[in-house]
Amino acid sequence: MTEETYMGAPRSKIPWYPRIDKQKCNHCDGDPQCLRFCPHGVFEYNKEKKEFIVKNPNNCVVFCRACQKVCAANALSFPEKKEILRLIKNVREEKK
Repeated sequence: MTEETYMGAPRSKIPWYPRIDKQKCNHCDGDPQCLRFCPHGVFEYNKEKKEFIVKNPNNCVVFCRACQKVCAANALSFPEKKEILRLIKNVREEKK
């Protein structure tokens, strides 16, 4: 992601990125859809731990949930949009 802010708040202060439920993730039987789908490099396969991780959380486009739709195992989740909007508002207020 090239933008350093989103809606007037620093992107680094917005915790919008997918969470991976390691119990549900089945690695798409060797064809990882999240990794192939996301053009922003959010995901990476950790070869040592043999698991998918969110490598670049700040690359995730705020309020995008498209990767969640390609996850057949339903292993991805995101925070509540209302909470993130409230947080963004609070961060902007702090800057004043």
